Amino acid sequence: MNTQSTLSQKHNLISETGFRIKVALFVIKRSLANATVAHIPAFKNENKLNDSPIISSSQSELWNADDSESNWILTAGKIENLRIAAQKLNGLEVKAGNIFSFWKHVGAPLSSRGFVIGREIREGCIVPTVAGGLCQLSNALYDAALGAGFEIIERHRHTKVIKGSLAEHDRDATVKWNYIDLRFKPNCDFKIVIDFTPQKLIVSFKGIKTNSIVQPGKHITSASKLNDCYSCGNTGCFKHPGETVLNTQKQTTTFILDENWPEYDGYIKSTANQQDFFIVPFTPNQRFKIPRYSWDIQKRLHRIYSLTAFKRALAIRFAGKFKGNIPSAYLKYDSHIVNSFKKSIPLTTTHIVIAQNLLPFAWQHGLLWGRTFDILMTRLPMELLQQQLDDAHLTHTYSKTLNDFRADKDLVELENLALTKARHIITPHQHIADIFNNKSIKLNWVQPQLQPVDNLGGNKVLFPASALARKGAYEIKKLAVELNLDLVVLGHATETDNFWQDVNVSFTQTNIFKDVKLVILPAYIEHQPRLLLKALALNIPVVATPACGIQPTENLTIVPVGNYDALKNAVQNIYMAREVEIA
Repeated sequence: MNTQSTLSQKHNLISETGFRIKVALFVIKRSLANATVAHIPAFKNENKLNDSPIISSSQSELWNADDSESNWILTAGKIENLRIAAQKLNGLEVKAGNIFSFWKHVGAPLSSRGFVIGREIREGCIVPTVAGGLCQLSNALYDAALGAGFEIIERHRHTKVIKGSLAEHDRDATVKWNYIDLRFKPNCDFKIVIDFTPQKLIVSFKGIKTNSIVQPGKHITSASKLNDCYSCGNTGCFKHPGETVLNTQKQTTTFILDENWPEYDGYIKSTANQQDFFIVPFTPNQRFKIPRYSWDIQKRLHRIYSLTAFKRALAIRFAGKFKGNIPSAYLKYDSHIVNSFKKSIPLTTTHIVIAQNLLPFAWQHGLLWGRTFDILMTRLPMELLQQQLDDAHLTHTYSKTLNDFRADKDLVELENLALTKARHIITPHQHIADIFNNKSIKLNWVQPQLQPVDNLGGNKVLFPASALARKGAYEIKKLAVELNLDLVVLGHATETDNFWQDVNVSFTQTNIFKDVKLVILPAYIEHQPRLLLKALALNIPVVATPACGIQPTENLTIVPVGNYDALKNAVQNIYMAREVEIA
């Protein structure tokens, strides 16, 4: 009897039904056993072992080198299943002497919980099944447990040994809900740390071992070509997915976007392909939209999160009106936004381009694990941003706005980790590009399209911001008093009541460059210098700091952040030069 005939006999509707009945009986039997034996505890992340050394580690390849265009989708499904399960296990801290159970923490691997079709070894074949591929994670846990010298309570070998896998080294542990489990007992407190690169799954245990020699886990380089339902050629088999499925699975990039910057709009239009997927807050053809969050994605496949974006806008407006915490509102709703679309990313996505404000939450939910990704940077990293504000507060200790908000430490660490893992940092901001010099893609600022401006070149000096310390308000106020400047201020937010006392100041929201001869922005923080770009386009001299993100030009003078003497000298030099020109 030939191989195809044998496989067809193994995999038919009758055998499949019999298999499912047996599985159901085994599940019931194990459930009863679990109810009658000693309680197996559930563990959680207590952050007690974060700084402990790694006592054991195991690495394995995510992708199969011999996958074809037909069967790679099963590997993509496996990786998605690994992302979901890893979120359940990553960070768990297990007490010494307690039994760790794989299924206790992962739970039932159902499609309703996000698990997708992957590979499962069954009766000599690798068949497509929901949650297939979780054994790569149980393999790594078992391998790390052996390396740490833990006591193995329950472990089952695979029925088929795949060349290049941990099974070749007798370090594999297959799992099947819920009757085939992986259980082990540690001899020390330990923490599970799971990491993904675009190519590897890395499982490490952190803890403190005494009087024992730790053996490193196996590093498996790759698995050989698999005899799976997408590649065996037996199209008559009950399990074969059919040619229609095979021809529609293509690797794609998913763009996860938020605020529309013209620089990023141009970059995306020049790099995106027609098959790519978009997740956006609004599209231009929506009746109700927020224009600055609208993206022209034409007829591409997309998912919108308009409702959550509207809720965020309202929360921010109310926070500003009633003096609430605007950064906190942003973070809260950015988290809601990611949660709203986390199940929408196509399984075929192998690369992601994501807005920075959504980055830490996307990493937290595992959306970036096992994928390459680029970041559209719209601000400094939170850690550096907060350090800049802390440094400014050392100079202006009386300011109430420089230290009114700090992001949660865990959120900062999530962003830092994701920034480290990113392939590219994409930004038009020169200061941010310099920070990530080795992997930044520096875009050019889009030059503004301006309407004619009346009465340019008067005697006024424009401060294109509100009276906030992070924008350099204290420096500009001192400068205005000492040089007797006729100051125009754009915003009404202020550090204190009567902040501009003793300053010749006016406020405007329209025709802001009227009678302006100089623009000054000595900012500590500035991420979108749109007004500075407009001033330069109108040939108005500008004095700014590197924090504004624009490279020096003929009409732009850059002074160090927080250096008042350099600021004053630069402004006086410009005044003197203008007087010479007039003379």
